[in-house]
Amino acid sequence: MGTLKYIITNTLIGEITIVWDDSNNIIKQILLPDNNTKKSNLGNISFTGVLFESHPNNAIRDLISRIKEAVKGTDVSFDINKMDLSSLTDFQRSVLEKQFEIPYGYVTTYKILAQMINKPRSARPVANVLSANPFPILIPCHRTVLSTWEVGGYAGLRSNYYKKFLLLNEGVVIDGDVVDKQSHFTGE
Repeated sequence: MGTLKYIITNTLIGEITIVWDDSNNIIKQILLPDNNTKKSNLGNISFTGVLFESHPNNAIRDLISRIKEAVKGTDVSFDINKMDLSSLTDFQRSVLEKQFEIPYGYVTTYKILAQMINKPRSARPVANVLSANPFPILIPCHRTVLSTWEVGGYAGLRSNYYKKFLLLNEGVVIDGDVVDKQSHFTGE
């Protein structure tokens, strides 16, 4: 493993922090901004010895650009092979890999996602994995909601501000806190 670096970038939802391995540009972690201040959540970096980088290489600059576009609501693709899933359990990996497949502009439920990974009784564990998603935006956990199709929380937060913001920018129709049927994705 090379040197771990981080950069903070401003987006429409606030400061997003990106942590990566400088030797291979593998993304180690994405941190959303603090829910109240919209400032960086540096205290939540999961690694020690991470160095600030003010002038990232081209690959990271491209990632920053794509994250900003995704937050604006543009349908942007990310490469799951550029995310470090090595520290995850098989279950966590299966949840995040399946979540990665949920299409832009659509929403599924924790229960349906559990069924998609052949763990139909695991809706709550699926929700727990997504609440701790180390790659929000890149692995679009905002596209999974409660079984009632209510938006629910996001990134382990009680607030659903970011989640609603991202979904609305993708064109998902939300009535109050409930996702409209036209945006439902059931995997079929």
